[in-house]
Amino acid sequence: MGMLINGEWHADADRSMIDGTYRREASALTTSLNAEILQALAHDRDRFYLIASASCPWSHGAVIALVLGQLGETIGIQWAGGPRIEGYGLKPQGPLAESLPFQHLHQFYTATDPDYTGRATVPVLWDAKQGKVLSNASEDIIAAFDTAGQGPDLLLPDQCEAIKALTKSIFDGLSNAVYRAGKAERQEEYDDAVDSVFRTMDLLEHRLADQIFLFGDSLTQADIRLFATLVRFDTVYATHFRCTRKRLVDYPNLWRFTRRIYQMPGIAETVDFDEIRYGYYVNDGSHNPHNIIGQQPQIDWYDREGLDA
Repeated sequence: MGMLINGEWHADADRSMIDGTYRREASALTTSLNAEILQALAHDRDRFYLIASASCPWSHGAVIALVLGQLGETIGIQWAGGPRIEGYGLKPQGPLAESLPFQHLHQFYTATDPDYTGRATVPVLWDAKQGKVLSNASEDIIAAFDTAGQGPDLLLPDQCEAIKALTKSIFDGLSNAVYRAGKAERQEEYDDAVDSVFRTMDLLEHRLADQIFLFGDSLTQADIRLFATLVRFDTVYATHFRCTRKRLVDYPNLWRFTRRIYQMPGIAETVDFDEIRYGYYVNDGSHNPHNIIGQQPQIDWYDREGLDA
């Protein structure tokens, strides 16, 4: 996978695989989002940029929060993608690719911390005025956009702790577990991860039986982060990551939930299935040595069944 060690890129370094088991490293950069920054996010043009990958679910949650917060006029998006020669590269014609001499995401990390050691991950919130990364933690970036934006409150004050707890449970049991399954190099690790994935999906299916979103009628941070995982499920997790027991479309309530969010204004435009398939099949996992990209499943994302009741 490659990573930075004391500020230098090492293409063969990888601390995520331990005895055939995938373990995601925690974010190593300190989030710097004080009250002044949160206020400036909504007003200072040409200062803040979200560096995101269209294939990455953590990036996707941040992009959705930006869209829902109506922050597109002040916060630019610099897309990262393509072959990961030195990790994520910057897509051409983006605002930062055109204004900075950087070609790789890891250069933003070393501009912030010259001695940085760790993976260079997306999403990243970049402050062009200070020339540094303000955060590389998707949860913190989503919360910042939620606070600065004009959209729905994604972290309901009276259920804040419950939302955070469920978000963590979904991360552990589903969003990260699909990676554990897809990258597993031992059968027992794969089986344990897949069991976790479908146990979590079964619980969420039951939770959504009598309500629109995870906390009733209000869209929350937990919903958009779950959506970012589910919208990828049949495209790459049930195939490339071998979570083959069921598909998303086999879960009536989860399928309805995901379509409902997909059909919200501005959300479909944040989903790029070509980039998702390329990002996973070509860049994630050594079990596709010939870089064959699976075809997109035939799914009607604009199906209205069950959404109008």
